[in-house]
Amino acid sequence: MLQNGNWLWLSACPDTVNVYADFKHTFAAPIHAPVRLELSCDGNYAVYLNDKFVNSGQYPDYPEYKVYDALELTPFLQPGENELLIRVWHPGADHFSYRAEAPGLLYAVYAGDAVLAASGTETLAAQNKAFQNGDIWNITGQLGASFAYDARLAGTESFSPAVLVEKTVNLFPRPIHKLEIGERLESRLRNRGGFLERPYETMGQRMQNAALAPVYINPDLTPAQLFDAEYTAAPGDDGLYLIYDLGAEQVGFAELELTVPQDTEILCGWGEHLDDLRVRTYTGGRNFVFRFFAKAGHNHFFMPLRRLGLRYLQLNVYGSAIRVHYAGIRPTTFPLTVHPLPIQDRLHRKIYETCIQTLRHCMHDHYEDTPWREQGLYAMDSRNEILCGYDVFHETVFPKACLRLIALGVREDGLAELCSPARAPITIPFFSAVYLMELAEYLEQTGDTAFLTEMYPYAKRIADGFMQRIDPETGLIAAYTEEKYWNFYEWQEGLSGGNGVPDPADLTWDAPLCCGVSLGLQAMEAICTALSLPEEAARCRSHWEKLNAAANEIFWNGTCYNTYKRISSGNLFHTAELTQALMVCCGACPEVHRPAVLELLKSGTLLPMTLSSCIFKYEALLTDPDNHGWVMDEIAEVWGNMLFHGATTFWETARGADDFQKAGSLCHGWSAVPLHIYHKYGAPN
Repeated sequence: MLQNGNWLWLSACPDTVNVYADFKHTFAAPIHAPVRLELSCDGNYAVYLNDKFVNSGQYPDYPEYKVYDALELTPFLQPGENELLIRVWHPGADHFSYRAEAPGLLYAVYAGDAVLAASGTETLAAQNKAFQNGDIWNITGQLGASFAYDARLAGTESFSPAVLVEKTVNLFPRPIHKLEIGERLESRLRNRGGFLERPYETMGQRMQNAALAPVYINPDLTPAQLFDAEYTAAPGDDGLYLIYDLGAEQVGFAELELTVPQDTEILCGWGEHLDDLRVRTYTGGRNFVFRFFAKAGHNHFFMPLRRLGLRYLQLNVYGSAIRVHYAGIRPTTFPLTVHPLPIQDRLHRKIYETCIQTLRHCMHDHYEDTPWREQGLYAMDSRNEILCGYDVFHETVFPKACLRLIALGVREDGLAELCSPARAPITIPFFSAVYLMELAEYLEQTGDTAFLTEMYPYAKRIADGFMQRIDPETGLIAAYTEEKYWNFYEWQEGLSGGNGVPDPADLTWDAPLCCGVSLGLQAMEAICTALSLPEEAARCRSHWEKLNAAANEIFWNGTCYNTYKRISSGNLFHTAELTQALMVCCGACPEVHRPAVLELLKSGTLLPMTLSSCIFKYEALLTDPDNHGWVMDEIAEVWGNMLFHGATTFWETARGADDFQKAGSLCHGWSAVPLHIYHKYGAPN
């Protein structure tokens, strides 16, 4: 365990957000002895030894659960003196996978138990001048700051002794494997030409708004020939652009190697498609752009502090000429063994394989919704992903770490944060109910009562919060009214909710919330039973049974279940597949209604379900094994349609990139659901 060293930081730093700091320490390495580095920081780190990249990637954490890494330095050692450089990026502002705390770095270098170096007064520190520090444009609100690097300023830092800082944390070893950082992926020049700059306000608009003039590319040229070529700007153009294709959706660290005749500004945009005949660098306030200022001559830039999800990389070059030796990424992959099903049907086999690829692209430090736009750990998304992961990876350490991160974000109001370890201004109550389901499903998979004992206080806070809000007269739980709550159920009309309920006359009973809480309390009953807490189990059972009975009585309209009932007037409204599926899954739908409800789920007459929640639809339908063929046919139609439209990973919704004001993700972990259905119920052959 990391027991040596002191927390330290820069002696003087005018910036409080988006700070890049370099820390140096020289040490003598013993001969023929393994050497390791243990370290932790606030933000992210990249380690170099003797100018060679070693590794990067601080685990997202909390002060009470501060994680340190152990990195093997032995392959990078040289005889005699060795120079360690640790680069720290301190975002300093919350985003969806980072909780801002005071800046700091803690490290120690060990040979066995002997300390060769440790953070302290011998550490030299400097603010890195090549990176733009301070305020900079956000990629998205969920991802936080983008980055800009000026190669002309590299190596101009002036180092001075670091200063010790106070940080109160509880240190823990990294709970999961480090990512494997691969070699450069092949990328091919897809399009090139000149551009004229047009008016813009943001950096993303600067690329998105530029007027492009394409130039023909001979399709017979090899990638090597295209990379070795020099491209020049036409007279009158503001510069030239090049678009590189990685061949499929990928995730990793950007890398550029290029030569320019003079100092040259280059904007680098990344995206998942070319629907605009360019990379979509701007939509709805989002800016998928970083800036690289190349110095005259040869340049090499590798950015291991920010992971990108993309298929295409576009360079807008504000110069007369450029020779690109490489433009693409080095992939970041969580090490796993895949245990595939033997599926004979060609379409379903391709769906299955693409689901696995989708899932793997959405698991890094934790499961994440999308590697392109957010990289957030949500309870709803992660439940789909974790269930699929149990089936195909036969691994439980990674989901266990995710479940702990969510638990540590349970707030004073008894709900988990929207994402973990974020501090978000809103949260989704339904997702906290789903988290209880995740815990019970982990217990079912592993029998790990020790971990459930550790998680129990957090789970109890969530369950108690729900039970306290249940109306003792009706047995139902009303929609959350405060603006800090988002009554979201899925991305569909009338179900995507809003923040709070401003008019008391609009207050509703929400069937999806009641069903979700019922499922959560059923999960909590199972947890309490496993932990030998019979009184708590009975209390949960009493509440969910009353909730189910009341939901069936109040939301049934004689034909199906309505989604909402207005408390002031008693009016029922909104019919949707999600509502019917949840009523079946939680057991609120009695046997007398179930056959008719299942037929409605197949009829196409209700508001259809989106990919995020389809697991509930399929679980409901497959309570009757005769529906297996129907479910397989719908999977073939919906997921097959994505494949036939060129998907290499599955989308956020069936609308693809056009959804969410042209910001739909083309790689979304929750869409790997067919994996679970194939494994649990069998795939067609």
